Amino acid sequence: MLRTVFAFLLGSVTMVASVALLQMLGHWIWPQSAIDAGDRAAFAAQMASVPLAAKLWVLVAYATAVEVGTIIAVLVQRRRWRGLAMALGLLMTALCALNFAMLPHPWWMVVVGLLLPLPVAMMAGWWLRPRPSAA
Repeated sequence: MLRTVFAFLLGSVTMVASVALLQMLGHWIWPQSAIDAGDRAAFAAQMASVPLAAKLWVLVAYATAVEVGTIIAVLVQRRRWRGLAMALGLLMTALCALNFAMLPHPWWMVVVGLLLPLPVAMMAGWWLRPRPSAA
């Protein structure tokens, strides 16, 4: 049990750090002017001017981060791969929902951002699941 909790915490920290690093890289590639995130109208106007590649990068960052976090967690505790993958996928979905609720995004980003993390996490866990030995 303790190993599973440790695996989840390590996967969560890895996932959040990964998304932060990938988002910083995206801001470096597609720089935007500083804007008060509390001003929803100004943020929405700026979001409309962001290139499509930068918007897709955000979704790729979410998917990559949940995959990396799940891989780390499952490598620590392979026997609980389903639960860890599901928990991390749901955590990333909740974090995406929080982000989308606080900051305006295009509707298609919201839909893809909420549907993507759980299947990606489950697939990453499935790749690393324990397999029966061929004896």
